[in-house]
Amino acid sequence: MTIVYRTAGAWGPGQGYNLTALQVDGNFYDLDQRIQAIEDNPPEPVNISNITVVGTQMTIYLEDATEFGPFTLPQANFRPSIVSTISTSTYAPVLADANRYKRCTNAAGCIVTLPLNASVALPVDSEIYFRQAGADPVVIDWPTDITVNVPEGFLPQTAGVNATLVVKVVAVDEWDIEGRLAQEDVTA
Repeated sequence: MTIVYRTAGAWGPGQGYNLTALQVDGNFYDLDQRIQAIEDNPPEPVNISNITVVGTQMTIYLEDATEFGPFTLPQANFRPSIVSTISTSTYAPVLADANRYKRCTNAAGCIVTLPLNASVALPVDSEIYFRQAGADPVVIDWPTDITVNVPEGFLPQTAGVNATLVVKVVAVDEWDIEGRLAQEDVTA
């Protein structure tokens, strides 16, 4: 049975007046039969034939050669598992420092200069932890071509002995600093 419409539209001409009870019931019956046919004989799905992962990129291939992706897979941030000591008063992070824990033991503190991406291409999402193990703070410094996001009201340095801060690469030449930071002196 063909569905009967009352008005004209995208479906074609309508009959121009209200449907009879028989026509309404016929429309419902027609739709019910179509739905029942789909339930009884569901279409065969296009199954996944292959999934590839290269680095953090996943691509899904279907049996009909349709391709979805690549999708970026989430990565777990692994806690720093390698602890090393910095005994000098200055330090410039290197690629191997990504996701590492550094204990700064120099009594005079340590000035850590964040590198430009052009010289040390630390991957986005890399973190480096610095702990103040000496009397003076660990101070983060950077060239003018780098953006560093320091929480408002705080300095880019540790707050005292045994304080730890973390620098995180959030974009090319952009870093966030968080941790136990020294507060700005707003009384001056």
